[in-house]
Amino acid sequence: SSGINAEWPLRPGEDEVKAITKKHSAASRRYLGLDGELYPLPYDLKSFIRHPHRNTFIKSFLKEPFVKGRYSATDESVYMFFERRFGTELAELISDPICRGILASDSRTLGVSAMFPDLVKTEYQHKSLIKGLLANYGKSPEHTDRSELGIKANKEEWKMLSFNRGMEQLPQALLNMLQDLPNVDVCLSTPVDDVTVTDPTVTVTPRDGVPCHFHHVVSALPAFSLASVLSASHHPDLIHHLRQINFVDVALVSLEFRDIDFDVPGFGCLIPSYENPEVLGIIFSSCLFPHLDSDRYKTVRFTLMLGGEWFERAFGPAQTANTDAIRGMALKAVRQYLKIEQTPSICDVDILEQCIPHYTIGHRNLAKHIFRLIAEQNLKLSLVGNSYFGAGVPDCILNAIEHTEPLVHLMKERYNAGNDTPETKNRSYNLKQS
Repeated sequence: SSGINAEWPLRPGEDEVKAITKKHSAASRRYLGLDGELYPLPYDLKSFIRHPHRNTFIKSFLKEPFVKGRYSATDESVYMFFERRFGTELAELISDPICRGILASDSRTLGVSAMFPDLVKTEYQHKSLIKGLLANYGKSPEHTDRSELGIKANKEEWKMLSFNRGMEQLPQALLNMLQDLPNVDVCLSTPVDDVTVTDPTVTVTPRDGVPCHFHHVVSALPAFSLASVLSASHHPDLIHHLRQINFVDVALVSLEFRDIDFDVPGFGCLIPSYENPEVLGIIFSSCLFPHLDSDRYKTVRFTLMLGGEWFERAFGPAQTANTDAIRGMALKAVRQYLKIEQTPSICDVDILEQCIPHYTIGHRNLAKHIFRLIAEQNLKLSLVGNSYFGAGVPDCILNAIEHTEPLVHLMKERYNAGNDTPETKNRSYNLKQS
């Protein structure tokens, strides 16, 4: 983005990585906020026996293997899927808060084939999720990352990671790597007015520049942003389908407290919509990555997520939302669920407009149709990012690798054949909508 500091030389190596392994409390302990209290999701036998909803879990799990499968090409909501297989109580207790934590959306509006395609596949193959879980018990997924760091992560069972200076180091390092390549130009803060994909070239027209021509364009723009810059006269069908992918607004509230005791280990807590629809969840930031805490004071940090699919009804339009109201609701949630009454030393509010895709019922088929349109029309365009097949950072990285590796081989073939010209030099734009 335009906020990248192009002068920062740091490249995160192994000594810069901060990993959380399987044994870390943040990897296994997550909580639900219910009736103003924190209840741990079962992570071992002891926590399961002590869980106040253990009878609900037992009843649902014993029932599930005998539930008839649904074998239909039509999609259904995540809530309906879990309700059908495990019952209403577990659908509200598990699927609802999980969907709020992942996509900040209602499990009743999210399509299960886009959110949890592996669960749909398991039901089809094994007629039961429990049977599928037992059939695959003990089997480890194949790890294809043979780098030294990848082997280390696999051996130590890393579950998540950050860097010494936070996740910003990843795009910083990518930028630094690209700028070192002799055949790459990086153009920051360069709004684009038009992208026309024709055979054999793609024409990208910056707002204040000369049209540039490329062999291929890879777009990491959100679907709605790409739709706004594609040539309407050349790509009406593609634009129409891209605009059907909606996004939600989320408010992030970053809190820091000084000289308090908070001894609840774990990743954080999720809050079901029937409990508190406006507050999606609370991340225990200091438990996750304490190296980012202040080195001058004893501090505890939290990050609260608010809004999502409930944003407008709670705070109004994101462009004019009252940050004081958001701040007040976040502090109320901290008092209610974490029992912290002190005034925070830091309380920052960031409103992220249209930041998370809303994978509605039928989204997976819509995304497949978009990719099929591109293939059928032989458009020199690849789509990556979180709009289509997975909203998480690992999903985006994996999708980017899968879609760009063939292009790397093509570029090498063109280079070896001597077909590249100055007009088709690689260039990286951060394409901004008007």
